[in-house]
Amino acid sequence: MPGHSKLVPPDQRKRKTWDSSKMAMAIKCVRNKQMGYLKAAKQFGIPRATLFRLAKSEEPDENVAAATKLGGRTVLPTALEKELVAYCIKMESLFYGLTRTDVRQMAYQLAVRNNVDNPFGKSGIAGKDWLRRFMQRHKDVLAIRKPTGTSHARATGFNREEVHKFFDLLDSLFAQHQFSAERVFNVDETGLSVVQSKIPQIIGLKGKRQIGALTAAERGSLMTVIVCMSAGGSFVPPMIIFPRKNMSQHLMRGAPPGSISACHPSGWVQSNLFKQWFEHFIEKTKPSDDSPVLLIMDGHYSHTRNIDVIELAREHNVHLVSLPPHCTHKMQPLDRTFMSPLKSYYSEEIRTWLRKSDRNLGPFDIVELFGNAYLKSQSGEIAVNGFKVTGIFPPNRNVFSEHDFIAASLGRTEDAQQIAQEVGQLPEATEPIAGPSTATVMVSPYDISPVPPKKKTTRRGRPKGSAQILTSSPYKRSLEDSFTARGNIRKAINSTRGRGRGKKLSTTKKIISKPQFSDSSDSDIVELQDFSDEDTGTLHPQPQNTSAKCVFCGTKFSEDVRGEIWVQCLQCEMWAHEECAGCDREQYVCDYCK
Repeated sequence: MPGHSKLVPPDQRKRKTWDSSKMAMAIKCVRNKQMGYLKAAKQFGIPRATLFRLAKSEEPDENVAAATKLGGRTVLPTALEKELVAYCIKMESLFYGLTRTDVRQMAYQLAVRNNVDNPFGKSGIAGKDWLRRFMQRHKDVLAIRKPTGTSHARATGFNREEVHKFFDLLDSLFAQHQFSAERVFNVDETGLSVVQSKIPQIIGLKGKRQIGALTAAERGSLMTVIVCMSAGGSFVPPMIIFPRKNMSQHLMRGAPPGSISACHPSGWVQSNLFKQWFEHFIEKTKPSDDSPVLLIMDGHYSHTRNIDVIELAREHNVHLVSLPPHCTHKMQPLDRTFMSPLKSYYSEEIRTWLRKSDRNLGPFDIVELFGNAYLKSQSGEIAVNGFKVTGIFPPNRNVFSEHDFIAASLGRTEDAQQIAQEVGQLPEATEPIAGPSTATVMVSPYDISPVPPKKKTTRRGRPKGSAQILTSSPYKRSLEDSFTARGNIRKAINSTRGRGRGKKLSTTKKIISKPQFSDSSDSDIVELQDFSDEDTGTLHPQPQNTSAKCVFCGTKFSEDVRGEIWVQCLQCEMWAHEECAGCDREQYVCDYCK
């Protein structure tokens, strides 16, 4: 039917349905004058016009000529464009992903420095149309994604050795006790504020420069919730820790059934409060000799350095295993599937409450909103999937691919395309396209913008953490020995007060303050120092409370004899060693508040 092809949408037209090998044979026959265009087209079943165009091309190899892609010529040669694809993948794998503007600027630099004819002009950047076509050509391997903020410590801490060590411990426990899905649990804490953390997009006036949404307050107090779920889909009722000194049962109005509560001025979990939750856990799960329980937790000091919890676990047939440090974003079931829906539902509950209520949101209303969000996100599917995607149950150490470990294991000298192909990010070699006469890539993306080298980090004498079976006898003995040694260090500090802490200390000042919260009775007057950066000499603020603890390793500031730099979380205001946190000290938000 004449004109029928014009009525068919372009995306539904069938193009290049002929066989490339037959096209190559037809081109060879025509070029060798064995047959004409019409006869060759009929014999090999290919379009005559296409055969005429390809046979007249300047490409001497018939197979290459037959493999020519449809459409116009790309700006960058095939080899150079594949280098750019591999470069994008590697930079994303190393947590230095390129933005749209970065890719456009890189394309311009590649064209100019390789003397490739291009339509980019002198703007210093490729056009948006080029980027759209570039993404379309490589849509099978490239996509525009919104990244998740990841600290340097997490990026490098998640490595193959630590993960395999954890699974070695896990496999040994499963071989010994044969835990069922209902007896494998994961516990974690999360901080919730009166101010909702996630505000959804809304419909408003087009062109308005700023759109606002009502929040409960400019800044809210932190409330901690301890959540626990099993690989079988069940949940242990949570524990809620309020940021106050005295408890009121009115605060628990609307809490999930079976929940327990506690108070602490900081609103954060402490060793004695975690022991209280662990007693609650034992009461709900009822472990026994015939039915032991496996509890997996992160490396927070209230977990790993809590001798009371370890002794209770050994008495009640609970096996405690800690995750490797800075790996919870990949290996903690609750982080992978539960916490994000919980916070989304919680933020939505606050938004709905503010819209329907005629009064401000108060501390006695928070738990009811949290209870509604908790019940919505508490599902068996979320729990089972959390353990499955982390490889904990059923045990599967191969759940993580080589791509997951690439940031911790690669330097800056490896070939990017080879690495990307090894982790399954690039397809097999594609058909070459007609391009400029430049056959060799003279300047690659790595020459223009090299991959950043690995950052050198030190822990200033503190041992590197790793996965541990906390209820094992060797770990318990080492923990008791460390407490004894720490007591001796404290005595040495008390005996040398007034003498300074060494040559690295830049200033000394006396601060008299009452501890805001503490697990001990140490409230003496001590000398506190402002530690300086050895390179710049800049002073950095340090905790003014001697009982402040690092949220990662549990070391108190009063016991810090190495002159380390401390950082404070902008949300929960808890302190941590800069090396433990692996962060930017000026914009630090701890892992528990994210």
